[in-house]
Amino acid sequence: MKLLTEKQNDNRNFILNCEKIIQNRINLWNSTDIYITRIDNWFDGKWMNYAGTELHAISSWNFQDILTIPPFHPNRVELSEFYQKTSEQYVKKENQNVLHIIQESKDNLKRYISDFSTDGLFIWYSGNSKTNDRGTLMLYLIKESETKTFYITLTGKKNWNVSQTKGVLRKEIQSIIEESTIGNTVYN
Repeated sequence: MKLLTEKQNDNRNFILNCEKIIQNRINLWNSTDIYITRIDNWFDGKWMNYAGTELHAISSWNFQDILTIPPFHPNRVELSEFYQKTSEQYVKKENQNVLHIIQESKDNLKRYISDFSTDGLFIWYSGNSKTNDRGTLMLYLIKESETKTFYITLTGKKNWNVSQTKGVLRKEIQSIIEESTIGNTVYN
């Protein structure tokens, strides 16, 4: 089963390449929890580690180990799913903790990833890739007290290959895309 939902306004190659990257990270990191959020449109790299604003004009980015949920407005969220590992497979479950809620930006500064999972992979990807001719994939990993984040833009002009990265080497992600298989993890 694929993790990402493909809609009519998505480019199939964008979704396929994102699936390859995600599967690679699942196999590498072996997270217990997987949160997947589809955002309505492309978003840029400024969202990575962005926490919100403390005062009206002062933005805050998390460059320490305490990550927060990126403050996407709920009306931008088209889909939010949660999977949990049981034995050797991931099972889709009802998400009891909604990631993106309506609140003041300053309140998001205290919505820590670790409050949602201490062993999780959080995935955000953009919709509308066919129209925009580009798409975004952003991942946050938490394993106990260790965190990693990265952001990738793929573009149709480059045959849905990597055009921009933050937090990960472009060469590493491009090699994942060029692999021919997605992996063996089982989903229900």
